[in-house]
Amino acid sequence: MKNEFKIISHLLPVRSRILDVGCGDGTLIESLIKQKDIDARGIELEESKVKKCIFKGLSVIQGNAETELNQFPNKAFDFVILSQTLQAFYRPENVLNELLRIGKKVIIS
Repeated sequence: MKNEFKIISHLLPVRSRILDVGCGDGTLIESLIKQKDIDARGIELEESKVKKCIFKGLSVIQGNAETELNQFPNKAFDFVILSQTLQAFYRPENVLNELLRIGKKVIIS
């Protein structure tokens, strides 16, 4: 596991409810579920990565975080994680505002 993922894992209490934005192939979600019994969801833009997540049995939807985070209710998650994704956004301020709305806390790396 990447050092970054180890640090994120240490920040999360057991059985937290998290959303991983730009979750890729689900590596972080998978490790958090195993290590900390995390209730994890993900959103990922690339269809091939979403398929990998679903194949692993992870709860991930395909979507664009810049335009589709509005589907999540306010404070729906204990933590929202944005790992190695911020630089990909055209309007990062809007995305950050959405993350703060849907999560009680936000972790950005």
